[in-house]
Amino acid sequence: MTEHKRLEFLFFQVLEDLREFLDDLTLVGGWIPFVYSRFLWNGLLVKPVTTVDIDFGFGKTKTKVYSKTIFEKLSSLDYKEHHIQIDRLYPVVLYKEGKIPIDFITFPEAAKEVIEEVVGRQINVNKIEKFDFLLKYRIPVKVKNKKSTYKIYCPIPSAFLYHKAATFLDRENEQKQAKDLHYIYFVLRYAPDIESIFKEISHYQKKRYFRDFSGNLDKYFERKTSPGCLIVEREHREDEFIEDLRQDIFERFRKLRLAL
Repeated sequence: MTEHKRLEFLFFQVLEDLREFLDDLTLVGGWIPFVYSRFLWNGLLVKPVTTVDIDFGFGKTKTKVYSKTIFEKLSSLDYKEHHIQIDRLYPVVLYKEGKIPIDFITFPEAAKEVIEEVVGRQINVNKIEKFDFLLKYRIPVKVKNKKSTYKIYCPIPSAFLYHKAATFLDRENEQKQAKDLHYIYFVLRYAPDIESIFKEISHYQKKRYFRDFSGNLDKYFERKTSPGCLIVEREHREDEFIEDLRQDIFERFRKLRLAL
């Protein structure tokens, strides 16, 4: 089994472990391109951008009362605890088979009661400003492997792209910034109806979400030699289907900028 297939296998195992909680969780982060390409965009046969960690967001409310928290459920399975601080027992990050971190994200205004009743006070929860935007614009997607089918929630592609473009400069290191820009390029290149995505992004602009959205793109993608084009080219590496990858990156981001 290749490393990619192994990660995909573990991804579906995590979905099975969290099945009863999926209505209150929203998949975000590096597994989104995999879900888009495989299950939302008619089984598009491309190698998606993925990361090892699996990120789930959640909001202010919950849909039902749970007999166990996510921590209690996962702690009874094959997850290992990685402590955030050496001198404290909690909070922790849980790793599937000790290898795959499961991260939970919400926004600063999220109710403490929801965090404790759904996720559990023992799990580390990242609180990110304006993260609720992704939860507001989410859709259900049916994903399946050979054994099971799951209904999960994901941000709609335009919201995922818009949020990444508006916030990538807020990321704590250059590697994560590069991943975010690569995710944007993935959507720009492979989404089957990019014009509809541009229209939805224009709607977000009119609502005045993330006012620095356009400025970020202008700064990083003004020319073919601008930092953003170079970063995405480096992340994407070789491409057998495009002769001038950097030009393609520049053109796709230029169309995005013009659509605003």
